[in-house]
Amino acid sequence: MNTGIAGTYQGRHHRRGKARPGSSRWFRRYRWLVITGWLLLTLVIGWVVFLRSDQAPTPSAATRVSELPNMPSSATMPPVRLPADDAAHDKLTEWWYYSGHLQTDSGERYSFHVASFLRGGTLLHAVFQGSLLDHQTEKLYTEQARTAGNPSDGRRDGFNLTFGGWQLSGEGAQHRARMSGKDFALDLQLADSHSPVLHQVPNTPIAGLLDFGAAGMSYYTSRPRMTANGSLTIGGTTKPVHGEVWFDHQWGDFEAAKLRWNWFALQLADGADLMIFDLSDRRGSSVLRMGTYAKNGEVVALGATDFAMNARGSWKSPAPAIAYPVNWTISVPGKGLQLQVDPVIRESQFDARTTTLNVYWEGAVKVSGSHDGVGFMELSGYEAQAEEARKRR
Repeated sequence: MNTGIAGTYQGRHHRRGKARPGSSRWFRRYRWLVITGWLLLTLVIGWVVFLRSDQAPTPSAATRVSELPNMPSSATMPPVRLPADDAAHDKLTEWWYYSGHLQTDSGERYSFHVASFLRGGTLLHAVFQGSLLDHQTEKLYTEQARTAGNPSDGRRDGFNLTFGGWQLSGEGAQHRARMSGKDFALDLQLADSHSPVLHQVPNTPIAGLLDFGAAGMSYYTSRPRMTANGSLTIGGTTKPVHGEVWFDHQWGDFEAAKLRWNWFALQLADGADLMIFDLSDRRGSSVLRMGTYAKNGEVVALGATDFAMNARGSWKSPAPAIAYPVNWTISVPGKGLQLQVDPVIRESQFDARTTTLNVYWEGAVKVSGSHDGVGFMELSGYEAQAEEARKRR
């Protein structure tokens, strides 16, 4: 709970004292005016927090951030400094994200994602979102929450975001991820024996800094293969689980609402980790295509010409009706990779309209072809494409 808000409320309540005579009659007389005013205020707040960026004129995707007024170039941005940059930043957009495949000692399989988002600007607030998939029953559990302010404890060399049954925390290579929802819960302790990965486009000046064109700039670091141990609860039954988890942290003054992306985090059976990031603007014009290949301590930055990716199958959600490209072929010739990426279940849309006013596809994938493996895929921003298609009909 935000102690500043709580303290303000308690002080005002103490000074208010007893209700004045006739105040109840006044409220009954003007109650509809008061209710209407509160509804209008709520709509204005929602527009300011979530929708304002979508209403602003969007420069051409070819316009670089350095060409916009008051926007820094990458050469003027500070380098990533860890562990200090694991902490929360005073930026427009930030998120911490875990995804992974888990199993029990008896071989039962599960997968999950859990994330916390901080949105700065006019009204600072935080969002928590998570899902858990039971591979045996193919039942997908989801949960989300939103709170005003920053739920971090303010530490400088790590992070600890807590709210209700949610906790995402990390100090260096030691992390914890916890969430709970209706009929499910997950509590993991995570550790990493590798150095963090700083994602970078080849021949750019700062490791960990990505240029999203007119949408802004984002720092992006990962721990692609954290060892996880903990417990999972479904329907009141708790089981110990273990596995390997991918951790992402992004922050910067960028507008995710201006972008559409296909993102892949793949853990291959030979120990290699592959991240592919394919971003476009909401009209479909390419903004950034890049990736990172990491194996045995070697980190290789991949540019747009170093890999190829093609969608070979789609799934359309029933509501809202959005077509997602959920089956892919990804090749990285320089690393001998020719991969088939397919969802564990196709029905993996996350409906986040109650917290971030969007929907996206987020789910576990299996990898076959030249290499076996597992991973996660996120397909975001496709609701704008579906809306345009509906308008043309």
